[in-house]
Amino acid sequence: MGRGRSAVVAVCLGAVLVAGCGTESGSKGDPGPGPGAGAAEAAGSASPSTAEEYEAAAREEHDSAWPAIAEKCRAVPSEPTAAASGSPADGSGPQPENPKYAENHAYKQTTDMSPAEQCRGEAHAALIGAALKDAAPADLRDERRTLRLIEGLGYARDTVGARQAGPDAVAWNIFVAGAGPCISGSTGPDGGIEVHGAYLEGGCVEPVGGH
Repeated sequence: MGRGRSAVVAVCLGAVLVAGCGTESGSKGDPGPGPGAGAAEAAGSASPSTAEEYEAAAREEHDSAWPAIAEKCRAVPSEPTAAASGSPADGSGPQPENPKYAENHAYKQTTDMSPAEQCRGEAHAALIGAALKDAAPADLRDERRTLRLIEGLGYARDTVGARQAGPDAVAWNIFVAGAGPCISGSTGPDGGIEVHGAYLEGGCVEPVGGH
């Protein structure tokens, strides 16, 4: 498992989603931006060629660290499909009853993922989900234990965030460098795992805001 951790750390500094790649705990006060924070700023400040080089290097490191996931997703398209882009650009898609809905919830928007990123993210989610299923109940009720459990799978500390979400639940999130997506979940009774792009405001933790 050590090779996964070292590989992710190596590329986290060079990935497009580079700034603020992790927050260990947020139970006291503001949980912070979380893994992948500053994604929009990082993408905007790098030239296209530099961004492409970063992404290629990150994918190479990821695939070296997680060969089974790399092989599973090797043939999956690496460019976003039309369906992944949401509603049609001409506005002909489904519209909310409240025309202000999209504006009020813009802070929750995430970056689009390609089919390959979705594939890698789902593979990582399955790995994490299996580990959480087999974990001791006490490990799933404490943020530090949950954090150590996820790190033990090979994810670097600075790419993982965990925060107490009640007396018996922990909310967690991971930015998987080289895979593309964020992976978020909860260990509570109603918890699950979600694969999603980074939030446009930065990071893998859903921002608190709106109006």
